[in-house]
Amino acid sequence: MFEERTFRILHRAFAALFILYVVLPLAITAVVAFSDDNVVRFPIRGFSGRWFGVFFNDAQWINAAWNSLQIALITAVMSMVLALPASYALANGKKARPVLQTLLILPLFVPGVVLGISVAMGLGSINLFGYDLFGSRILVACAHTLWALPLAITVLIPTFETLDKSLMEAAGDLGASPLRAFFNVIMPVAMTGIVSAGLFAFITSLNEFIMALFLTTRDTQTLPVMLWLSLRSSATPQIAVASFVLAGSVFTAVGLAYAWFTLSRRRREPAAF
Repeated sequence: MFEERTFRILHRAFAALFILYVVLPLAITAVVAFSDDNVVRFPIRGFSGRWFGVFFNDAQWINAAWNSLQIALITAVMSMVLALPASYALANGKKARPVLQTLLILPLFVPGVVLGISVAMGLGSINLFGYDLFGSRILVACAHTLWALPLAITVLIPTFETLDKSLMEAAGDLGASPLRAFFNVIMPVAMTGIVSAGLFAFITSLNEFIMALFLTTRDTQTLPVMLWLSLRSSATPQIAVASFVLAGSVFTAVGLAYAWFTLSRRRREPAAF
């Protein structure tokens, strides 16, 4: 009884410290975003929303935020297109699975600066239909996919492993082709895991900075890159506003996904009479 109570206290204390460690910096950033000062300072001397007006009226910051959103969406799509067949094959195959799975998650252990330089040197000089690949959103999304794809696969493999293997057999017995059975039977059942994997890919790209620093130009700079450049030149509360917007975008995406999961679970639960 004493050991169980001690473990419960330690568990709650650790959870409280973890929440404090995550929430406290975000709370300070949110407070500084409403500062009336001309420099980043905490505690602030007065509250004002003027820096939000400066941020949303600055075309360069808005363009950076739009670039981040577009690149994150492209990365999520590219990651899912590659992760779905790869994860399903790995979940249902045993031969060479450890080697293939290790190779697929290997980019997670490569420093972002190495990946950024490698992509810039390997693909940056390519010209497609008169369109330079270097500095384009597509190239940045390709680089971000190197990190987003392993995360998506890590989520999808357990999802496909827990599915009933007889679903594909039943669909085949009814005359469905393997491809049609996958899209009409497997994907609806695994939709929670698929959405989670896509969300991981989206957030990974939205927050990535190092590779984007090497691969973007002035027209395609992402919000994290703009934050770093602005921090070096002029540290005004505008960077706190940008941080607040970026963090808010992540929390909004997570909140929408959680709401979708909750509604999906309620639809699957039988009605009580």
